[in-house]
Amino acid sequence: MLTHLNVKNFAIVKYLDIDFPGGMTCITGETGAGKSIAIDALNLCLGERADAGSVRTGETKAEITACFDITDSIPVHDFLRDNDFEAEEDEIIIRRTISSDGKSKAYINGTSVTLSQMRALGELLVIIHGQHAHQLLFKQDYQTAILDKYADLLKERQILGKTASEIRNIEDQISKIEANREQYNSRRDLLQFQLDELSRAEPKENEYQELDQEYSRLANADEIISSCEQCMQHLEDNERSSALSAVQNALKSIERLQEIDAGRLDNVVTMLSEAEISIQESYDEIKEYGNSIEYDPQRMSFLEQRISLYDSLAQKYHVTPEKLYAFAEDLKKEYESMTSLSDSEDELKRQLQEKREEYQTKAKKLSEKRKEAAQELSRRISSHMHDLAMPHGQFTIGVNYNSEAAPSSKGNDEVSFLVSVNPGQEPGPLNAVVSGGELSRISLAIQEIHAEKVQTPTLIFDEVDTGISGQTANVVGRLLSSLGASAQVICVTHLPQVASKAHHQMFVEKKVENGTTTTGMKELDDEGRIREIARLLSGDAITENALASARDLLASVQK
Repeated sequence: MLTHLNVKNFAIVKYLDIDFPGGMTCITGETGAGKSIAIDALNLCLGERADAGSVRTGETKAEITACFDITDSIPVHDFLRDNDFEAEEDEIIIRRTISSDGKSKAYINGTSVTLSQMRALGELLVIIHGQHAHQLLFKQDYQTAILDKYADLLKERQILGKTASEIRNIEDQISKIEANREQYNSRRDLLQFQLDELSRAEPKENEYQELDQEYSRLANADEIISSCEQCMQHLEDNERSSALSAVQNALKSIERLQEIDAGRLDNVVTMLSEAEISIQESYDEIKEYGNSIEYDPQRMSFLEQRISLYDSLAQKYHVTPEKLYAFAEDLKKEYESMTSLSDSEDELKRQLQEKREEYQTKAKKLSEKRKEAAQELSRRISSHMHDLAMPHGQFTIGVNYNSEAAPSSKGNDEVSFLVSVNPGQEPGPLNAVVSGGELSRISLAIQEIHAEKVQTPTLIFDEVDTGISGQTANVVGRLLSSLGASAQVICVTHLPQVASKAHHQMFVEKKVENGTTTTGMKELDDEGRIREIARLLSGDAITENALASARDLLASVQK
């Protein structure tokens, strides 16, 4: 519930500081006094777009602060918790500043927030029904929204919207595949040709390096054999100067020394013995290696051809011969992925069909719930029309299911508001049947019923009673007063019948001081209410009869 509003340098308001009580509060004032100025300021504080024109002339900044009692508002507490805002247990303060250059800032409990966050919170705190809201009744989307809110179908619409989004996502993926199909087919054909050519060559991992090494070995067979023979001479074959004979002679000399000085050269004996064994093993391996080298003309020819094939393909595909195998493997993976892409398209089409069937099922369930709620809402609006001086009024909400409609969160229904106001008249579209005054009354009836369904602590009606008078105005006043028993209702009005039904009354007046126009607001006491209602009844000249009538109006409400 709105408890306090403070406005500084907004439009023609220099300073406004006012408390708002519960129940129904009406705001009245002379024409042009700015009765809606507080509502406009609050709307701005709740996140409406602002510009430099919002700042009072001559000032650098406008500031609006609103305080709300949120003791019993679970949705608001959930919002604050989900968005990590600190809050007192029973109060929240929101503030908006607008500078003369058009820049603005928003705060929730002193924490800077985005306008989208402010608007989201504002929707939980206040619903404002503007004086031109009835014009929206001509729009089908607005009609659908009214029905869905009344039937508490917003969750079903969110679920349906998610399915619709999934359908669009799958359709986009399929469209991308189809749009690139020609390029896709050309690439796949090229890959097929390249893989065929490479598969005939059958490159293997590390094969080129092995071929190159073997080719080098065979090409230098004579040199390798000669080097092995020389090495074997140095190690063992030369009895006089070989390494083996030198180590063996050294061991013999050490044996004599050990007889003279036992134990001192044991480590030397060990090392020389190991060297003797290593020389013999090295000799054996070199001999085996040399014997394995044999020049083979046929093998050489094969190696030359194989290496040449590698070099040729590597040059063609702009890779090194060593990387030809890896290149071929990459081509295989790409080709396989393109093949799987084709399979993926089939899978996407299958998923699309499933999602469309799922969507249709959900959309039909939503439609059935709408039709059921439409009957109830139609009866209630018709009943309110009777109370609002349209005794023969009949309101009908049509819900027609269109299976060919594009998937969306709204579903497949075409919702239409139809009305007849005269006996024997067939129901027709609002814009073709009702007058401006009748439309305003129907709008008010819908807003009153809708307000009962929406658990928002503060409801504001900004001159929604335009075009209403007499007994109908009495009914409107009773409706708003009744609504004020369960929610805070703030109503800007020019009708004495409506103002008299309020639990509290605010008066707006415009003053010109030192060439500057200002607007102020104050709460009226009992005597002030009598005089203001008398003014609404008779105009600027307040007569004794008008005062008496005003007392009678207020007294009838209090009974």
